[in-house]
This record gives sequence, structure tokens and C-alpha cells, in this order.
Amino acid sequence: MEFYIKLTLALLLLLYASLLDWRYREINEASWLALLLLGAVFALAEYTSSGSPSPILHLLISTGITAALIVPVAYLGLIGGGDAKILLGIAAVFPAPPADVVTLFPLFSLSVFANAIVLSLALPLYFFIKNLRHIKDVRSIPQLYALFLGYKKHSSEIKPYEAVYGDGRKFSFILRTDAELGKAEKEGEVWVTPAVPFVIPITLGVLMSALYGDLLSAVLLFLRGS
Repeated sequence: MEFYIKLTLALLLLLYASLLDWRYREINEASWLALLLLGAVFALAEYTSSGSPSPILHLLISTGITAALIVPVAYLGLIGGGDAKILLGIAAVFPAPPADVVTLFPLFSLSVFANAIVLSLALPLYFFIKNLRHIKDVRSIPQLYALFLGYKKHSSEIKPYEAVYGDGRKFSFILRTDAELGKAEKEGEVWVTPAVPFVIPITLGVLMSALYGDLLSAVLLFLRGS
């Protein structure tokens, strides 16, 4: 029961962070600090009831290892700083995965991160399927690559959450975190991609990791058993 209470509270905080990131493209400090506080409260409650320092040690180990692994990833610009902090908060709330889920990771936060990456990779596959009608127009590798990143639309129809990455001849495949959204430099048909905040797949990854495990571990275990 305690686990599901933590899961419910954590998901509410993550949904709040997802909404903020979607609307304003930033995660406020309160979101991840609340997760850290939530983890600390539950660890102290377990320590008080059991008299064992294990819950506090597990929290410190989980957050320490997660920080050591995630901070360099954020420093390289592969994920946002806010996303890294959210993962740190998740590590505090859930130091270890539930016993009955499918995972090879010793830390819950790493299972969540693996799920978030897999879920993010599903988006390019969706784009490619959606763009199959354009495949007859492909004349180069960049044009083929573009089919996995987004979709075509007129510059006047670009939404505030979409970023332009190509005009059909030139493409910019590395989108900066400060890329200007909702605007095109020229009129006409352009290629755009939705700037989906990474905290959204992280939130879905928490739910998946808590109830099932992570897809990466499931695949590796399947291959090892076959």
C-alpha cells in the first residue's frame, strides 16, 4: 500500500511538471524539490518505524549514483537540466525497483530513464509511418532522415510547440534546446517537429517501471533466454 501511495503522489507531481514544461518549456524548482522531500519523508517514516538506517542509506545511494550518471548526460546537453533534476527526485522517492517487475537495473531511476528513452524513440517511428507518402520524393540521405523527425506543413500553420528543422532542401537535424518555436524564417512549406518535453516520457516511464518494469531489460532477458 505504501508503494502505491508514493506512486500516486509522485505521478501527481510529475504530471504537474509535465504540464509546466509543455506550456512554458521549463520545470520549476518546486517540482523536483517536492519529489526529493517526498522521498525524504518516506525514508524517515520507514526509519522511525523500523529503527534501521537502511531506508536513509538506500535513498543516499540511489540519489548519489543517479546524480553521478545523469549529471554528465545533462552537461553534454543530451537532456535538460530540469529533466536531470526530476530523475534525481525520482531516485529519492523510489531507491529500488519493486520486487516483482522486469528489470536488470538495481536502481528504479535507471529503469525509468531506460523506458523514457525507448518511449522517445517510438516517436520517430510514428513520423516515418506518417511520412511514407513522401518516400517517393526522397533523393538523398538527409531527405530520408527527415522523414523520421517530423512532418510537413505550411509556415503559416506552425503551432507554438513546433520547431522548424528544414525547408525541403536544407535540414538542421540537431535541434538546440533554445530553438525558436512556432516561427519559420521563410514562407511556404517547411518540415517541423513537435518539441515534446522529455519529462513526459519520464512520467510515462515511471508508471511503466512501477507496474511492469523496463522494455530494455525485457528484450535483453528474452534474448538471453532464447
